[in-house]
Amino acid sequence: MTMANTGNRGFQDDATEQPGGSNAREQIREAKNQVVDQAKHTIQQARERASSSLGESKLQFADQLGAAAEALRRTTGHLRSEDQPRAAGLTETLARQLDQVSSYLRNKDAAAMRHDLENAARRQPAIAIGGAIVLGLIGARFLKSSERRRERPWSGGGGGHARA
Repeated sequence: MTMANTGNRGFQDDATEQPGGSNAREQIREAKNQVVDQAKHTIQQARERASSSLGESKLQFADQLGAAAEALRRTTGHLRSEDQPRAAGLTETLARQLDQVSSYLRNKDAAAMRHDLENAARRQPAIAIGGAIVLGLIGARFLKSSERRRERPWSGGGGGHARA
């Protein structure tokens, strides 16, 4: 019973009896703190880069939506000149909605967008579930088409197909 206790005490005595024992502990503690600080700094830099990249992508997407809205406005003018007011009204409405989404993307940061999305999902859970299903189907389709593209070079070559 006292053996385990003696073993621990012996280790402590060795560290404190040696002239540099406490100094070695301080050095280890300092080294550990330096590693932890460096890891925190690296993580912070990675977060900043990811945030910057997300912000740039968000702005590019907002610009693309704005360009699509402008194209729809030109289409609206053309449809009105062709005396098609109903179709012109639809394209004008769609252009306005694209402008709203574009300005929303430009003016909101990622955290605010996430908060808005969570609130919308709480208000309309059926739409959120439906959206998740649609995104899952699109993702599966994308993966399936990517898989086919990778297989084509290996399965092609024209061998084995005879023409009559």
